[in-house]
Amino acid sequence: MKKFFKKIIQLYLKLLTKIILARHKPFVIAVAGTTNKTFVKETILNELGRGSDVRGNPKSFNTEIGLPLAVLFLPSGLASIFRWVDILLTGTCISIFSRKFPKVLVLEMGVDRIGDMKYLLSLVKPDIAIVTNIKRNFPGLKTTLDDIAKELTLLVEAIPKKGALVLNGDDARVKTLSSASRAKTILFGEDKSFKAVISKIEEDDAGQRFVFEYKKQRSFLETQRRGKHNIDALVIAKIVAMEIKESKNRKRR
Repeated sequence: MKKFFKKIIQLYLKLLTKIILARHKPFVIAVAGTTNKTFVKETILNELGRGSDVRGNPKSFNTEIGLPLAVLFLPSGLASIFRWVDILLTGTCISIFSRKFPKVLVLEMGVDRIGDMKYLLSLVKPDIAIVTNIKRNFPGLKTTLDDIAKELTLLVEAIPKKGALVLNGDDARVKTLSSASRAKTILFGEDKSFKAVISKIEEDDAGQRFVFEYKKQRSFLETQRRGKHNIDALVIAKIVAMEIKESKNRKRR
């Protein structure tokens, strides 16, 4: 019986999500990969400026039920049928009658099983996709890194030609995803052949400093956090902000 109600909730949330996205047509940024999704999402939100026009997943709502809740900005009903009824009624009003909605959504898309990405893409159509890495196995689910790479390939293929794909070029598996893209592809990392280059990384008690080069611009950036993944998150956020700015400029012409 629980599985039946979960399926009903899932399908109804899907319907509400498709209605509200069709009505408001926000610019959607998808963040995927095996790790670091939440931190990358939060860094992008900080870079773009949180507010009524920019919103992301609460917590890590990134699954077949969590993603619709993130779009509708609703809490989970957990195991309570009564809470779910109230949430679905609220979601119905938001989906059909809401006048205000963010212009930009930054959404984590969690994938740990074969078929996950296909379902998530039936909910949202991203304009920009980011893949952080492919490096964690899922032994309990018997999902391999090759399986995850295939799932993420579906995301890459779904990005429209006028969109953009941001890939961690320092991750060999992620780098190969670029061959499946019809969109503008931006590899970032320490290889000087990439479009977005990270160099001269220095670390001390205050954090990390590095040089970032993109679109013939050279910037000196710093973060108080240690670890290469924190540098990657900051670089991704800078790239996304620049791509959104360019997209807006093209629409004005």
